[in-house]
Amino acid sequence: MRLNFEQLPLYLEKQKQIPNVFLITGNEPLQKMEAADCIRLHAKKNQFLEREILHADAQFNWSSLTAVSSELSLFSEKKLIDLRVETKTPGKAGSQAIRDYMQNPPPDKILLIQTPKLPASTLNSAWAKAIDKTGAIIQVWDLSTPKTMAWISKRLHQEGMHPTADAVRLLTERVEGNLLAAAQEISKLKLLFHKSDDDKSNRETVIDEEKVLMAVSDSSRFSIFDLSNAVMLGDTHRVQHIHHNLREEGVPIPLVLWTLSDLSRQLYTASFNLNNGMQISQVIGKLPRPRQQPFQKALQRMKHADWMSILKKNNEIDRLSKGQGDTANKGLGRVWSELLELALILAGTKVIN
Repeated sequence: MRLNFEQLPLYLEKQKQIPNVFLITGNEPLQKMEAADCIRLHAKKNQFLEREILHADAQFNWSSLTAVSSELSLFSEKKLIDLRVETKTPGKAGSQAIRDYMQNPPPDKILLIQTPKLPASTLNSAWAKAIDKTGAIIQVWDLSTPKTMAWISKRLHQEGMHPTADAVRLLTERVEGNLLAAAQEISKLKLLFHKSDDDKSNRETVIDEEKVLMAVSDSSRFSIFDLSNAVMLGDTHRVQHIHHNLREEGVPIPLVLWTLSDLSRQLYTASFNLNNGMQISQVIGKLPRPRQQPFQKALQRMKHADWMSILKKNNEIDRLSKGQGDTANKGLGRVWSELLELALILAGTKVIN
């Protein structure tokens, strides 16, 4: 049986007899950890009270699996064997050891195997098919952005909080698919803002964008957000400081360029609409509230900017970052220099070449 992470709890609940082998495979650490916890808890409820952990690295002796599976407990308790494969695949010896185990799995043992994401060819191998036939394979996938947003929203609701759409979007941007980081930030939000158990109002705590901004960790991703904000406010000293930190921290150039290009496009579109008679309230009305005032300040400053030159500069930096253009041979230093120049232009500074 092949399952995804969300299907696992219901699958275990419906089983009259707990399967004797599980394989969890994937690279997303939080869901792997929670899937393993779910299986261990279910095993404990079924009186598999002992647990032995095996770390299968490159030097692991796979005969240890056979030894553990055949040994008798001192207290006659059933045992969970927690086998953590730390290489890309179990290899020839590991594959054979698992196949041997599956030929006659001991009834007083549960084998829980955890591996990195296995390629399709490995999942179609004989040892994996043996597990698929009598046990369960749980495949943990990295979540897309929409699925991460749904996961964060569901998690916040489970913790008794009611997030706004903007709060979910912002938190998703900050964690960039890292569910461990998201879980930590959600725990922090609960600690800071969740109503106590003594609150009798029966209302969920509303989590908006401002609360997320107050709570989330300051990291290189946070600095990316700060760069956009500093540019909008025209704070050239802070723009230069953040630019320096991003470069020193090794933040990917495409992420910095995307931030500045996205802001360029938004300001260009808003300037065009404003110059063609749209009201300022309509122009900024759809922006998140904390972003409206900085954006309006930038818009007033850049309303009559030379947008064709600015957009052309965005395109030139994009080509330069990909090794194209007349100055492509001048390396990453040149790209960072151009990014700073673009940021300062958007901040309202005339750059002298």
